[in-house]
Amino acid sequence: MVLADFARPNSLAGLVDLARLAQLGVDVDGTAITDGSASLSWRDFDRRIGQLAAVLVAGAVRPGDRVAVHLAKSVDSFCAVHAVLRVGAVMVPLDPLAPVAAVSTVAADAEPAALITDARDAVLGPLIDQLRPPLVVLPTRDNLPDVPAEHRAGATVTADAIAAADPLTAHNDDGADSVGPDDAAYIIYTSGSTGRPKGIVHTHASALAYAHAAAELYSLTPADHHANIAPLHFDQSTFELYAAPLAGASVLVVPDPVMRFPASLAQLVVEQRVTVWYSVPYLLTQLLERGGLDERDLSSLRWVLFGGESFPPAALAALMQRVPTCRFSNVYGPAEVNQCTHYEPQSPPDATVPIGPAWAAASVLVVDADGDPTNAAEVTGDAAGQLLVASSTMMRGYWRRDDLTERAVVRRGTSPETPWYVTGDLVRRRPDGDLEFLGRADNQVKVRGHRIELEAIDAVLLDQPGVAAATVVVDRAGDGDRLVAAVVAHDAPIDERVMLTALRRVLPSYAVPSVITSVPSLPRTGTGKVDRNAAATMLDPGRE
Repeated sequence: MVLADFARPNSLAGLVDLARLAQLGVDVDGTAITDGSASLSWRDFDRRIGQLAAVLVAGAVRPGDRVAVHLAKSVDSFCAVHAVLRVGAVMVPLDPLAPVAAVSTVAADAEPAALITDARDAVLGPLIDQLRPPLVVLPTRDNLPDVPAEHRAGATVTADAIAAADPLTAHNDDGADSVGPDDAAYIIYTSGSTGRPKGIVHTHASALAYAHAAAELYSLTPADHHANIAPLHFDQSTFELYAAPLAGASVLVVPDPVMRFPASLAQLVVEQRVTVWYSVPYLLTQLLERGGLDERDLSSLRWVLFGGESFPPAALAALMQRVPTCRFSNVYGPAEVNQCTHYEPQSPPDATVPIGPAWAAASVLVVDADGDPTNAAEVTGDAAGQLLVASSTMMRGYWRRDDLTERAVVRRGTSPETPWYVTGDLVRRRPDGDLEFLGRADNQVKVRGHRIELEAIDAVLLDQPGVAAATVVVDRAGDGDRLVAAVVAHDAPIDERVMLTALRRVLPSYAVPSVITSVPSLPRTGTGKVDRNAAATMLDPGRE
C-alpha cells in the first residue's frame, strides 16, 4: 500500500481523524477497536478519545507535559494513548503488572502531570501517594473506594465525568495545533545496564516515519484486523497503536488474562478474523504447542511478524506449515529505532533465520566491534561486527540523559551529517547480503580465554529435539568460569548426556555447557522475553 498525501497526518494527534479515514475508504461506523468484550466504531473511538482529551485539557495538561498511562490492555488503554497525543502531551506507558515500587521509579523520572489508571484499590493508593500527580484520571471507575484522602494529591476525574465531557472533536485545538514533528510524542522506558531505567524519547516525526514505512512494507489496508499482543510499555505495540490507524486498519486488543491461555488466544484470533499478528516468538510457540491450531481455521491470517528474540527454526517451520498461505517476517530493531531490518523466511526456513537487509526507512553499517563507533572501520566479508543504524525512525534521545545519548548516537567522519545509532548488537553479513544476528556485545563473554556469544548457544539449544525453551548463563562462582544451561522440555524429560553429545557436534568445545539443568519454566520479562539475569539467579539463588 502506498499512502496518498492526504493520508499522512503531520502528527500522531491526527491519526484518528474521521475525515482522513473516510478519504481512505474507511467505514467510520465500522469497528475500529475491540478487546473481545467491548468494541468501538471509528466514530465512537474518536468521540471517546475526544472526551478523554477534554478531561486532560480541563485538568491543565498542556503540550509537552508527560502523562503516565497505567492501564491493563483494553479498548480504554488505546483511547488513553490517543487522547494524550491529541492534546500534544507526551505519553509515558507504565507496566500495569509491575510492582508499585518499579512503576513509581519509572514514573517519577518522567514527572507526569497526569496519571491515567485502572489500578485496583491495593495499588491505587500507594501509586498516587508516591507520584502525587496533579491530575488522576480513572476511565473505568466512578469512585475512589478505600483510597484515603491524604493519597489524593490532585484533582480526580472518574468514568462518569469522562462520559459527560464534551469531546474535543476538532484537531486544530491549541494543544494539537502547536505540536511540531520534532516534539516528543512518547517515552518508552527500558532497563539500563546500571539498573536505572532509561527513557527512550520518540518524536511525532520518528513515530510517523515508522508507521508509514510499516504500513507500506506490510501492505496494510482498512480491510486488515491487527492483533495487539504487546503491552503498551513494549515498543512492538507501536505497530498497532500508530501503523494500524494510519492505514485505517482495525485492532483487536488481546486482554492480559487471555494471553495466559493459548487455546483461548487462538480461539479469539479465529473469531475476530485477525489478518496481521506481531509478537515475540515465545507466544507463537505457545500457540503451536497448546493452542489447538490443528482444529482452528487460521485462513484469515495473511502476515505474521515476530521479533525480540530467536525463533527456533523447527518451531517456525511447523508454524509455517500449519498456515501455508500466510507470510512470515523476522523483524529486527531496537526500541531506539523501532525497526530497521526485515526478513521473510521461506518454507522450510534456514537453520539460522537471519534478520535480513535494511528496510526502506533505514541504512546500516557493520563496523569493528572493538573500535570507536565514530571512526571504526567497516568490516568486510562475513566477519562479525557491531551494527550501526541511521533512520528517520530513530529516537530523539534518552530522557534527561544526555550522557547516554552522546554515547548511543554518534557522527562518523565519513558522513558527519548523519546520526548513527550504536545498537550494541553483533551481526555478520551472509554471502547473500542478509544480516545474521549473533548476540549482544554485552552478552559476549570470555570463558577460559574464549569469546562466546550466549545467544548463539541459546539458538543451538532451542534447535534440539524436545526443547521448548532454553537459555545459558555464566557461572563464575567455582574454581573457574563455566557455562550452565537451563532447559524446559516439551513433554519427555531431557537426557543431559544425549544433549551434550549433540551439542558437541555443532559447538566448539569451549562453548558446550558444562551442566544442563532441566527446569519447569524460565523467568520472562513483562514482554515475554527470557530474563537471563533472573535465570542465573534461579540456577544459583546465592548470586547477588
